[in-house]
Amino acid sequence: KELSETKITSVSKKTESQFRASSSVSVITHEDIRRSGATSIAEAIRNVPGINVAQIDANKWAISARGFNRQYSNKLLVLIDGKTVYTPVFSGVFWDSLDTILADIDRIEVIRGPGATLWGSNAVNGVINIITKTAQSTQGTYFSALYGNQEDGSVEARYGGQLNNDAFYRLYAKTIAKDELTNRLDQTGNDDDWKQHRMGFRIDSSKTSDVKWQLHGEAYTSDINQTQGFPGLNVPVQVTNIDGQEITNGYSLVAHIENSDKTTNRQFSSYVDYYDREMDNLLKLKVLMFDLNYQQLHKINSHNELMWGVGYRYTQDSLESVILSNNQSYLDYFPDEISGAIYSSFIQNEFKIIPDELHMTLGAKVEHHYFTGYEFQPNIRLAYYPNVNHTIWAAISRASRTPTRAEKTISFIANSTAGGFVRVNGNRDYKSETLTAYELGHRFKVSQKMSLDTSLFYNEYKNLRTLENTGNGFPSSNTIANIEISNLGFGETYGFNVEGRYTPTKDWTITANYSLIKFNLDTDKDSKDTSLAAEEFSSPEQQVSILSRVNLTNNLELDTNLSFTDQLDAFDIDEHVRLDARIGWRPYENISLSLVGQNLLDSSHQEFNQFLYWTEAEIDRSIYAKLELNF
Repeated sequence: KELSETKITSVSKKTESQFRASSSVSVITHEDIRRSGATSIAEAIRNVPGINVAQIDANKWAISARGFNRQYSNKLLVLIDGKTVYTPVFSGVFWDSLDTILADIDRIEVIRGPGATLWGSNAVNGVINIITKTAQSTQGTYFSALYGNQEDGSVEARYGGQLNNDAFYRLYAKTIAKDELTNRLDQTGNDDDWKQHRMGFRIDSSKTSDVKWQLHGEAYTSDINQTQGFPGLNVPVQVTNIDGQEITNGYSLVAHIENSDKTTNRQFSSYVDYYDREMDNLLKLKVLMFDLNYQQLHKINSHNELMWGVGYRYTQDSLESVILSNNQSYLDYFPDEISGAIYSSFIQNEFKIIPDELHMTLGAKVEHHYFTGYEFQPNIRLAYYPNVNHTIWAAISRASRTPTRAEKTISFIANSTAGGFVRVNGNRDYKSETLTAYELGHRFKVSQKMSLDTSLFYNEYKNLRTLENTGNGFPSSNTIANIEISNLGFGETYGFNVEGRYTPTKDWTITANYSLIKFNLDTDKDSKDTSLAAEEFSSPEQQVSILSRVNLTNNLELDTNLSFTDQLDAFDIDEHVRLDARIGWRPYENISLSLVGQNLLDSSHQEFNQFLYWTEAEIDRSIYAKLELNF
């Protein structure tokens, strides 16, 4: 689609043109996902500018916006159909649990930069909002199956029907099985194969109803294997590799009701989300979240629109340590159960200072968090439209990243030393990290065939996480080094991203993007931390991607994704170039066949390093075939 034709909702929580939005935003359409050859949501967002997607092993990912990448990236908020999947225990996202039938995704909206005024704490460096299709648009039967050298067999099935003249439904099920990757250290199997089973439903009212509503629910279970490398709990210490397993179960129910008249739109949404994860040798984790939100958009007059809303979220968790044979444990939380509520309210006003030429948006969100108390997150945005071919926008925003259970209450054996081991302890006085962001952007329709989208940013961070040694350095043969999590870091990042789209013919589209980020991080003079410096080298300084989509004939497609990712000095990982390619053939209207190759330029390469499990996996070349049926 042209930028002017693409509609989004994530920037201002209302439908608007992507081209006119006053934020750095990209949209991955249903067609983009289909032609990318992606087999997961994580893969589908690989080529978004300003987003670093790194596969850790066969079942784990590190994904971040504008730096600070790690397995549980703590400055990126991810949602699917209004349900947040940001975990309050570790922070970040369990990407293995975030899935659905990819053909049912309508679009993925990716915001680079803060979205806290509307979406709340933890929407610091970006927001990824996954929006699935309505039940009315997924009628009939869909079936897909794929198999390859890394894909041990994945099957999807969905059936959509009609309850009455006003309500439609779909039922779906999906099962995936992934083979193990290669261990970088000894080039043997990494023992990280896994499988997952998922089923769910969605019911929608039709677009002709005065009151629109949605109800969708889902359940899943996963069986994940991995090799774990743990320091011995007795001195002298030796690291032992153990074959581990992680069993995951999850259930959710989401409801949404919307009513509109000539001047006012009202929306009420709620969800219940439960998941448990049993991590061998570490932790048995259970989390329950209940969320309520109401928002109202009121058109005061032709120059002024006011939006406001209130929210409530209740979280309850149980974190049971795994006691080993020597009556000790690697990971503990004190207390092992906790519950609390987050109350929030926001208000945002869009002023059309000069209609169709100059718009200003002012907003702020106030939250009361059970860990930190009140959080104030305002923003101001300006959008200037000199003509129909240009959008120039600027923004100043403040966002908070609230502490997790780990930062407040954890006790974790982090790594071994020559004669002892290091224990990382939480800090009950740990405060929220804060960001003040300055952004500037320009969208330009160069011609009917070409468009450019550029954004620049400068971010100031305070209270960044540090690890403070509370003793006298590393332990000797019979001592323990105690590390306390603290807030003695600060610094700045700056950079830009540019995305261009060129359509030389109606059957050929080329999309190219480039991203650059620079870091300048430091600690207070009293800090003993050495970990914050590694943040500067855990995200690539430069990323480039070039995507080509060609319709060779009416029923034959050729798609290629060529990308470059800079080195990661924090993990001694070299820069790499990746090529993915897809050939799609539709012999009949309701039958599609495709052959996909991923990482075609080398047999394997490493993209990231692990956090809880000290093995190093290489991402192997993957080739698979896929069959899709619609009837």
